[in-house]
Amino acid sequence: MNFAVEDGADAPGPHSVELVGLLHELTAMLLRAREIESALADLARFTAFAVPGVARCSVLLITEGRPAVSAASESSRRKIDDAQQDEGAGPSLDALRTREPVISDDLTLDPRWPVLQPAAVGAALHTAIALPLDVSRDAVGALTVYFTDPDASAPGRMVAAMAIAGQAALLLGEILRRAGEQPAAAPEPSDATVNHAVGLIMAQRGCGPAEAYEVIDETATRLAVSPRVVAERLLETAQRRSAAT
Repeated sequence: MNFAVEDGADAPGPHSVELVGLLHELTAMLLRAREIESALADLARFTAFAVPGVARCSVLLITEGRPAVSAASESSRRKIDDAQQDEGAGPSLDALRTREPVISDDLTLDPRWPVLQPAAVGAALHTAIALPLDVSRDAVGALTVYFTDPDASAPGRMVAAMAIAGQAALLLGEILRRAGEQPAAAPEPSDATVNHAVGLIMAQRGCGPAEAYEVIDETATRLAVSPRVVAERLLETAQRRSAAT
């Protein structure tokens, strides 16, 4: 996918229409995951691709009663994550604890985490944006993106990263729920159009996939049309609204 720059944006980022498409793609991808470990790995790689300029993305998830799980978009520059784990401090852990976004415009000089400065210098990483993942009452995490250029935390990139983190938190909660229930309550339609519409409904309503599927099915029954027709209409409406803004 090619990224366009939003008019008037301070930093490059996906156009609003492209961002909707990215969230649909993320939804379809994570709903196919059977284990939380593979879902986190997919999420890290996807975020590194979707947010322009990202040099590394790492994801950390802590679930009550289970060991912490983490993943990264690539294996190099891992010392920045190791340093945070060893010292118990850093943007990722701060975002997880405070449940608030944490931003550093220059990790190599940031006085909040002096122990991270050597690792940041060695990895040539300057900016970090750490976003909390409010997955459930029993599971919290953080999604952190790193950039090699200073002052990379401008609105274009922030909007994309925050949208992905918000959608991912909902999806990871559903994956954890399904992992504890066999069989899964929500079937996965093979139709990509329906999957995209599910992502849109989840983003709009803040609900899980099962409720989103139910909305589509109930609307299809009421209108006497197929779920695919309902999905196509929802996506067309969303695209028209995005183009008008």
